[in-house]
Amino acid sequence: MAVPTKARFKARVIQLVAGGYKFAQRRRAARDNTPDELEFYYAAGDPHSHLAAQLLPRLQAQSKVKIRVRLVSQHESPIYPAIDKQRQFALTDVPRLASAYGLKTVAMNTLPSADLLASGSRHLHGAISLEEFIQREWEVSAALFSGQKTQPFDTGKLATPEDTDIEIQANNTRRERLGHYLPAMWQFRGDWFWGVDRAEALCTALGRAKLYDGALQLSCSANVAELGETPAMDTPLEFFFSFRSPYSYLAAVQLQQRLPSLSLPLAVRPVLPMAMRGFKIPLAKRMYIVHDAAREAKSLGIPFGMISDPIGEGALRCLKVFSLLAGAGQQLDFLVSAGRAAWVEAIDLSTDRGLRKVCERSGINWTAAQRCLQEPLPNYAQINLDALQEMGYWGVPSFRLGEFTSWGNDRMWMLDELQRRVVANQ
Repeated sequence: MAVPTKARFKARVIQLVAGGYKFAQRRRAARDNTPDELEFYYAAGDPHSHLAAQLLPRLQAQSKVKIRVRLVSQHESPIYPAIDKQRQFALTDVPRLASAYGLKTVAMNTLPSADLLASGSRHLHGAISLEEFIQREWEVSAALFSGQKTQPFDTGKLATPEDTDIEIQANNTRRERLGHYLPAMWQFRGDWFWGVDRAEALCTALGRAKLYDGALQLSCSANVAELGETPAMDTPLEFFFSFRSPYSYLAAVQLQQRLPSLSLPLAVRPVLPMAMRGFKIPLAKRMYIVHDAAREAKSLGIPFGMISDPIGEGALRCLKVFSLLAGAGQQLDFLVSAGRAAWVEAIDLSTDRGLRKVCERSGINWTAAQRCLQEPLPNYAQINLDALQEMGYWGVPSFRLGEFTSWGNDRMWMLDELQRRVVANQ
């Protein structure tokens, strides 16, 4: 189906806004950085920041960039919601990543208290070189995640609370001004790369600029990852999905590709988008997600580009039609078709013309779909959201396989490895 002129115009406007936003961030970064500078935004007490910091010696040795560490903080906000849940997830996620990537981290027993966190930040702010920061970072993280109550740092090496607060606030402001909001972020020439997960993309960018020699020598060995107890063969793989999430679309495509060889029963559990659950998604976050999802789609060979945001009626209509789907195969067909419409073809899912095309591609009778659209939203959307929150999660795509839970399109390799272990145990 050809994209209507109005929808195509709106998609072009989105592309222009996103492109202009990215150009502005690069201009801002160019004004403040030397061309050969790499920034690392680090938050004390953030597990993913600690893991990413273990790459600093390699990057320093193998790149020709000046690395500048900027201490930042995080707090509950519209741009960083459910912070307690995100931190608890990181406590579980980082040891898994470290075991697979062959990175050494401190033992992560608990999240730090506010007082210990403040002392750790002061100790890090007192570092006068990258080498000293690397040394102190390990000391600070070992103390912060140990659960101890008193600070062990040499008071003579602590920066003052006032100086540390001023520096952190300045870096928080700079990070926001350059278009980001997370800790554990690398910034190079206006582009952002998250933690260890985007290290390969970072090195590719450095290589294009002729500022990186050799390979990062960082590979994921899933077979040695510490993923917990292997589930039984009949354990369902639960996939929590949002029709407004581009990362959910990428995960759905990958699950669809894996479905013929998937030995585990698959349960697809759609939920309302975060923005329709009372969460406000600021522009900086929306722009980063679009650019990062596009970068990930390209690396995965998944189409992405012409966007018609399905927020509101588009997502609600898809949730209603979902009740007609029979089995995981058709469910994934519908998810992928709707995702392709929203993120590739700029098809407006809030219209009958757009949704009918998605239904026809998924083998759904349009007359039956129209009847569904007249009904209230089925209660499974709330049931699925309740289950997601009971898991301790806030966003999608998320997964549960027995006792194993995880969040993010980046964790598909963990599901692949768990299935391999399930089959091997039979």
